[in-house]
Amino acid sequence: MMKLQVKLMGHARIPTLSAEDEGALRKSGANRVAGSVRQHLLELKAATGSRKWWGKAARSVQVAPEEEDGRAVVAINHRGVHLHWKGGDVRPTGRPSEVTGKPTKSLLIPFPDSPLRQRGISLAELGVPKESIHVIKSKKGCPILVAGIEKKTRTNLIWLGKLVACAHFEPRPEVLPSEEALHAEAVEGARQALRAILGK
Repeated sequence: MMKLQVKLMGHARIPTLSAEDEGALRKSGANRVAGSVRQHLLELKAATGSRKWWGKAARSVQVAPEEEDGRAVVAINHRGVHLHWKGGDVRPTGRPSEVTGKPTKSLLIPFPDSPLRQRGISLAELGVPKESIHVIKSKKGCPILVAGIEKKTRTNLIWLGKLVACAHFEPRPEVLPSEEALHAEAVEGARQALRAILGK
């Protein structure tokens, strides 16, 4: 889960506000930030042709109901968004495989035309019997996961993806709006709330 925090800083031109009103300013700013992040992730979904993943990320964005140390929190509750944003290495967890039940020793990277990638589903959701899933070696020796009744007849196989010991992700700052854009949204949200408070 990723967290973006919105904190209200004092300003000489802002009158003294009650704690409730300050909370309203923070919440309004956080709502604007959340809306901006959601829209940005949906635009990323459209730009990449993603079927499900980025859409789920956009739907996971929410403003936390409780503040943390005087800060309103915008949470992105979709696993993997932070990895795409900041980059890093991913290695097998060792948890039981959803197919074999044995400790996971490799990561599955679906091919572009793999039904896993095209449908945005997991291996367990593919609905292929476990006994028809096999590991074969490519000409270069890379382990490849395939599905098919007869693993020796390559033309009848469903090519799922390659198995690797580690996957590296380069940082992608474009996954989120810029800090300046988010700051501007937070400020505008706070201004809207302040105008409403002063207009009471």
